[in-house]
Amino acid sequence: MNAEPALDRPSDASLRAGRIVKAEAILVAIPFHSDAKPVWNFTGVPKNTFDTMLVRIETENGFVGWGEAFSRTEDVALKSLIENRVFPLIIGEDAAAISKIKFKLEFGLQNFGRVGPTMYAISAVDIALWDIAGKAAGLPLVDLLGGAFAQHVNVYASLLRYDDQEGVVAATHQAISRGYRHIKLHEVTYPEIAAACEAAKGLAAIMLDVNCPWSVAEALVMDARLADLGLLWLEEPVWPPENYRGLARIRAEKRHRIAAGENAGSLHDFAAMIDAQAIDIAQPDVAKTGGISELLKISTLCEASAVEFVPHCALFGPGMIATIHINAAQRSVPLLERLYCDFEAELYGGRTVPTEGKLAVPHSPGLGIDPDSDVIKDYRIN
Repeated sequence: MNAEPALDRPSDASLRAGRIVKAEAILVAIPFHSDAKPVWNFTGVPKNTFDTMLVRIETENGFVGWGEAFSRTEDVALKSLIENRVFPLIIGEDAAAISKIKFKLEFGLQNFGRVGPTMYAISAVDIALWDIAGKAAGLPLVDLLGGAFAQHVNVYASLLRYDDQEGVVAATHQAISRGYRHIKLHEVTYPEIAAACEAAKGLAAIMLDVNCPWSVAEALVMDARLADLGLLWLEEPVWPPENYRGLARIRAEKRHRIAAGENAGSLHDFAAMIDAQAIDIAQPDVAKTGGISELLKISTLCEASAVEFVPHCALFGPGMIATIHINAAQRSVPLLERLYCDFEAELYGGRTVPTEGKLAVPHSPGLGIDPDSDVIKDYRIN
């Protein structure tokens, strides 16, 4: 890997973080190449661009932290929400008071939703504040989380949806040729799923995420039909995602390990899933589920409940970097998800492109990598 670039921080890393004096929401949409359709376009015409909703927080002592809110399809409405509802509540606060700020935002904005855009915005602020904390301490985030169990994390290729056998088989072969040994499908029909499993046999493990398309009755039929394919896990088979009793009904058949959680908003959603015996694998998303602070709570709950902790990560900005640190700080070192597409420009200059299915854990202070200002300038949505 190339040497890490100088980060946006003061030279004296012993300074206190200081109070927040500036906050900015920056929406970047970068085109990517893929023969598949983006799985996040559930309505409308698919568009091959990927949003990164950056949050940049600056303190009086010159520290800059970067966060990310989950965003898709050039979400200027989310940008406005962040700027008009969230930022006024954090200016002037001590950036080191991460828990206090997170509670202030969650309690103050509870009427605007405990799951969804408001929580995405809070997640971004939390990530940025942890970035500042690491930079102020002169330590990488993984060290603030207790230290690394690994210097690299294994990455799985999270394929987009092809809806035809030839496309998904070609993508599976290509991902394997690039060194991936774990591949997640987003197909929802049996022929495509079976074809990809056959293509990967003996070469890579296959997981399946169907994004909540089925009733419980439909899911039971598909669960049985898929049983002989050897899937590593079956993800979100039931609509709506908060139908934990429905998930538990599928899990009770014991044909697949059931994974879910990317649509959850907090620790308490995962407590409810676990109480319902709905999941084997918990998948909180750092840019959707309350940020780094909340994922640490969820990981502890999972450990105490004998549930596997494997964060969701359909992200390419600070949320992805934060997830690398979180995963590396777990004794199990969970697999890192990376959507399988090639970008016109890389927000981190190629640092987040896996080599032989692995990514290095950054070791500079904070998140350890800052976004490329030229890429931001070229692909910014105003």
